[in-house]
Formats: sequence, C-alpha cells, structure tokens
Amino acid sequence: MAKPQVFISKRRLDATLQEKDFERPGREMLSALRLDPGDRTVMIKPNVTAGAPRNSGIVTHPAFVGGLVDYFVEDLGMSAKRIFVAETTSPSQPADSRDFGWARSGYTAMSREKQVKLIDLADYGNVRITPENTVHLHNIGISRWAASEDIFYINAPKLKTHNLSVATLCGKNQQGIMIPVVDRHLCSEAWRTAFGRDFKKRSRDWMHVEDHETWQRTIAHMHWDVYLACQPDFNIIEGIVGRDGNAFYLGRNFPTGLVVAGYDLPSVDVVGAYLMGFTTENLVYLKVGVERGICPPSIHDVDVHLVQENGDIVRLDDVSPYVADPKFEVYRDIPADYPKKGLFQEYDPNSEALQFSA
Repeated sequence: MAKPQVFISKRRLDATLQEKDFERPGREMLSALRLDPGDRTVMIKPNVTAGAPRNSGIVTHPAFVGGLVDYFVEDLGMSAKRIFVAETTSPSQPADSRDFGWARSGYTAMSREKQVKLIDLADYGNVRITPENTVHLHNIGISRWAASEDIFYINAPKLKTHNLSVATLCGKNQQGIMIPVVDRHLCSEAWRTAFGRDFKKRSRDWMHVEDHETWQRTIAHMHWDVYLACQPDFNIIEGIVGRDGNAFYLGRNFPTGLVVAGYDLPSVDVVGAYLMGFTTENLVYLKVGVERGICPPSIHDVDVHLVQENGDIVRLDDVSPYVADPKFEVYRDIPADYPKKGLFQEYDPNSEALQFSA
C-alpha cells in the first residue's frame, strides 16, 4: 500500500519580513502541486478565531491566504467571485464586533485587495453527520459549506502550539466548521467529559501532568471524531512564522519559513508536528489517532517531499534537517510548566509589527 504523500517547503527569510514572504510560499506550493479544484467553488478556512492582530503569530497570516487566492485567480484564471475565505464567530455578537475580528487580523484589507468575500460559517447553517466509529461526538453539526460536494474545502491552519491540544494544526482548526457555534467549544466539552459535568472548570493550579493528559486525550478523540465527519479536500499549514507557548498571547514567534501541505489531514499533521519537534510517541493527539487507525504510526510512514524554490519536487529520505531549531515548547498553564514561563513573551496586542523572542 502506498504511503500518503505530504509536501513541505522551507524558504530563507530576511531579517525584516515583508508581505511577499507570506504571499509567495503558499502560492508556490499550490503551483508546484498543480492543485485543481475542478469546477467547484473554493473555500479557504484559516485560523482566525482569536481575532488577534495579523502579525501576532496567533492567526494564519492574511497575506499567506492572499497568496493562495492569487494562485487560483492569476495562475488558474478562476473568478475571485468563486473563492471565499471562511471562519466562524458567535452569532450572538453584534455585526460590528464580528467584523472587528476580521479587520484586526488583517482579513478585511486582504479581501478588499483580492476582491474575495469573507463569510461567517455560522450564518449558513449546518448538516448533521453521524460517522461510524466515533468515541465522544456522534451526531456532529458540520458547516454546509465544508460539507458540500460543490465546495473545494481548503484547511489552512497556523503552525503553533496550544495549552490543551499541545499542537494545534489541521485537526484542531476544524473546530471552526462545527455549527452551531456552541458545539465547537470542545475545550470545555472535553473538560466536562474527562472530569464530570459537576466538576466546575477553574484554575488549573491543582492539575498534574496526568490529569492534563486525560484532558488532552479526550479532546483528541473529539478532533478525530470531527475528522471522520468531514475531511478537507486539501490542507496547507502556514508556518512562515511559527508560534509556541499557549496559542494566545504568551509565546515566542519563530521565522521558520515552513509550509506543509497535502490531501490527507492526519499525515499533514504528523509532518507538521514533527517539524515542530513532536512525534506520534510524545503528542497525545497523534497517539490517539494512531490507536484509532486514522493516523500514520510515525513520520517514516509518510512519503515526504520537498518543494524547491524553482518548483521542482524531490523526495526526502530524512526530514530531520527541516525540524525547527529551537524546537517548539508548549505552555499548558499548569504547575509543571510554571518553571519555563520565562521562555515566553507577552505579545502586545496593540503592536503592528512582528515580535520575535530574543
């Protein structure tokens, strides 16, 4: 049986990053793979849920998504009217507040420049899907856009860590296609499932590593349940700047210059996690996927190719030279991680510039 294929690229970055450093690598990846959506409308789903600034390292950079749009419009000749960028906010928020999240993350400006429409998936309803072999989530509400056979769904997460799932890649990014919005609060739902509905969520000062891993395992099962309900047509991780820490305002930004892409979500996450410094043996999310027979057992079970700057594609026998240096560190907001809090910086949400750790 052929191994699943995953493609990576690594671009050299100057000391001062420019828009082209984000725009070109994604477009070059799609061009090298000759990605073809056929006659389907394209929906790109980045990670913008935090509404963080464009240069925070917290969200998928809007210029990277803009580069994906350029591929479809300029290289394939598609109409921009057939390309949509989608994310989910809460329908209870006022319209101006919901728009603020797009604007703050730089997506409003990008959509105007590229003439593509931003859509809130919560406005379009869902379909209920009941996959086989689920563990915690059984009747799952999936966005009509993501579930439609007429849509070419591209999952475009950020390369970063997370205080619960440890690595937040393609699988976790799919929380944003869960509709209604209340269903996608999987961190809280995993807490209730792991510790009981009467166990109130509170400070994690009491939590041991084993307790946190129980919580991780629970949400990992939920992410794989969602995957069984909906598989993206294509996945592409923006790692031009990767971020570690707790996924939000405590962390470090690394100019890694990486893009990871492929059709098979579990394999893309195995490679993305490996490039961050994690493996299927030490990342609970991947271990659960392996146990359930969804995820490749290791990086050696994936056929990894390098997309070079000239567009040539070469097979890699050894992926280790492309692992981030230093490797990503997670901050789980639990006592075991308190000693390494000094590694990370608080991001200034009012800053317009990329901030890198010394």
